[in-house]
Amino acid sequence: MDEKETVGLIQKYRHDLMNRLQIVSGYLSMGKADKAKKNLDDVIKFYEEERKLMRLNADAFMIWVLRFQDNYPSFALTYRIDLLESMEKSIDGQKLLSACEALLAVLSDAAEAFHVHELFLHMKEKETHWEIGMNINDVVLEKINMNNVEKQYGISMTNEKEQTSFNWKIAKEERGE
Repeated sequence: MDEKETVGLIQKYRHDLMNRLQIVSGYLSMGKADKAKKNLDDVIKFYEEERKLMRLNADAFMIWVLRFQDNYPSFALTYRIDLLESMEKSIDGQKLLSACEALLAVLSDAAEAFHVHELFLHMKEKETHWEIGMNINDVVLEKINMNNVEKQYGISMTNEKEQTSFNWKIAKEERGE
């Protein structure tokens, strides 16, 4: 990323934060403390997940997540990261990023135009590896050609009750600070 892109990312990030805080402020000004608290709790939860994202030390992947909405307007991404107490080994950020980009390329081809699809990414740290799952609703399974992605990244695909799930594992590697 060059300086202009970096500044643009910071501006967007700041804009999103201000929007979240203005919603809380608006509820407080209307005397709706219960709704303000719920929204503030949601903001805190969002930034706690983001803190976990930072702890992965996968900088390129983090930037991909922060720029996700701009790059993939047909998808709304939410994510959860479950970390072990002691992170002695980390994830290969480039493997994670490459797999996610390849998967999103396939999903983008299959996605309906003018429809925003909810996408949930769940990363779970295990002793020896990471389990990564991505779930999406409403994508027509027949439109998805996963052969190349499945072979190259070891991603398996299942479909159940109008939800398509993608799962794969990435081995842990020594942490480099």
